[in-house]
Amino acid sequence: MHTSPRAKKYQRIKNNLFVINLIFSLIILLAVILSGFSLWLKMRIGTITTNSIALKGIYISALSAIFYIAGFPLEFYEGFILEHRFKLSNQSLSSYVKDAIKKAAISLVIGLIAIEVVYLFLEKFTDVWWLLAALGWFFLTVILVKITPNVFIPLFYKYIPLKDEVLREKIKDIFAKTNTPLKDVYMIDFSSKTKKLNAAVAGFGKNRRVILTDTLLSELSHDEIVSIVAHELGHYKNRDTFKILVFSAIVTLVLFFLSDSVLRKSFLWFGYASIADISGFPLFALIMGILGLLSLPLQNGFIRRLETMADHYSLSLTKAPGIFISMMEKLSAKNLAEMNPSKFVEIMLYDHPPIAKRISMAQKFK
Repeated sequence: MHTSPRAKKYQRIKNNLFVINLIFSLIILLAVILSGFSLWLKMRIGTITTNSIALKGIYISALSAIFYIAGFPLEFYEGFILEHRFKLSNQSLSSYVKDAIKKAAISLVIGLIAIEVVYLFLEKFTDVWWLLAALGWFFLTVILVKITPNVFIPLFYKYIPLKDEVLREKIKDIFAKTNTPLKDVYMIDFSSKTKKLNAAVAGFGKNRRVILTDTLLSELSHDEIVSIVAHELGHYKNRDTFKILVFSAIVTLVLFFLSDSVLRKSFLWFGYASIADISGFPLFALIMGILGLLSLPLQNGFIRRLETMADHYSLSLTKAPGIFISMMEKLSAKNLAEMNPSKFVEIMLYDHPPIAKRISMAQKFK
């Protein structure tokens, strides 16, 4: 099982860009903190409004705009130029720009809500803010998971009822076989933007739907698609969404608790009035970013374990390891995936097991 030279090059560039983006973000945050710009920005906004909520909102919006503009060249290279260079994208420049604006707007709105709430807890409940903030983060994440299929996905892709009745019935059969409610099977027009393949099971209860990309439908056989859907069904049967939400909440709780300790020992060094001073947000973001990076191997390892269990569920349900293997090989080829990355790269960057390990597991199952 070897990775093509083209895929190796693509993944090497993607990994390098991860490191470059990380270093760039740290440099920008340090520059904002050490230059006194954050204090100056808060002071300038303070001449416009004295309302605490408005001041924080304007500050976060202004800082977000600065960071977005500074980081856009790297984002544009990775999301548009690189994808076209490796012939993975069908997206026009105008379409990319529209999507970038939508993503930025969504991120800003969610970020404003989250940061306003966190700083409200910092200000009003200074001793236990980290506990309340972690609970708030958990509930926000649950809400986002619930509304994404109906609110966010339609902003970028069109839902189209699956016309292939034979495939629809095959998918409905495995849901019926496992006593799992299913609303319907949908297709989204992935090919309008990318050549990559994907599938998902989204929603809860009677609103649960299978989402297949048109690129997937054009490249894989019915049995291979059923194998992918069985994997996604495995996530539901194993209650993986709930497990990930709880695990993320625990990690977030620990990160907030540790950042509280660091903030209390450092905020005076930089001239901030208290840990609830919004001008100290870049310091807060820097601390959380470093702690988050340190926890990344643990988070990725946990999710990789769940993905392995979902693979095993798919194999147990379909009893077709040969189909699973061919599906994995096609996904790897079309998405330019690294079959067997280095252990360090796997630990730091992979939230799915490498393709070679997934194929090896299927061969042993066989």
